Amino acid sequence: MEALDYENIRLELDGPLATLVLADPDRLNALTPEMVDGVQAALLEVAKPRRGVRALMITGEGRAFCAGANIVGRKLEIGARNAVEGVFHPMIRKLRDVEVPVIAAVNGPCVGIGLAMTLLADFVVASESAYFLVPFRNLASATDSGLTWLLPRAIGVARARQLVMRAERLPARQALDWGMINLVVSADDFATAARQAAREFAEGPTIALGEMRRLFQASADASLDAQMEAEARAVRRTSRTQDNVAAVRAFAAKTKANFTGA
Repeated sequence: MEALDYENIRLELDGPLATLVLADPDRLNALTPEMVDGVQAALLEVAKPRRGVRALMITGEGRAFCAGANIVGRKLEIGARNAVEGVFHPMIRKLRDVEVPVIAAVNGPCVGIGLAMTLLADFVVASESAYFLVPFRNLASATDSGLTWLLPRAIGVARARQLVMRAERLPARQALDWGMINLVVSADDFATAARQAAREFAEGPTIALGEMRRLFQASADASLDAQMEAEARAVRRTSRTQDNVAAVRAFAAKTKANFTGA
């Protein structure tokens, strides 16, 4: 395994699986502008073809996933408004545009922009000790990071307004019941379960999964006809892949295909 270190960010490259670790446990992995720079650099590394990354897992170091944004350090002087527009929102867009499946491994508290990062994942595994919180009401601030777009699409408008406008803490088990996340496991089993789920994506038909990721992201604003046209284009692209050919042959032979991501 190769590890690349940025400021309180670590990118672990292990074959087809990349793991982006938010690594400032003393501050519960609250994102500074400098950390955002690290996330952006890590995502650029993940996108390099020579890396062969087929899935990306995001997690936190220590007892928290991410305690939200922390505007400190060399970019403090730009102010909160400009930090949102110039620092944090570009990172959210970059994460949205990742072309391989994204797995969020939520090991603990997941707050503000951390929740936005989680909602951009394709599969979310949470420790039973984790919780989700949108704290902006308590700060007398409007929301950012796309949460008023992402949350209603994940749990419905009424529940999204409840979480945002009352700043309610949502425990992992309730988030699972609401359909916001996919799996809750005990703290003891969390690391193994998260890595197993991420590995399953990393060893899957990467191009097809990437097309599915894009289709789901586009579906919220598309008509049915437009979405079916997008699906048809995606089917044409995946039909030319080696994985598709191998899968069709395996289906006919009643065997299991081994995907290479090509």
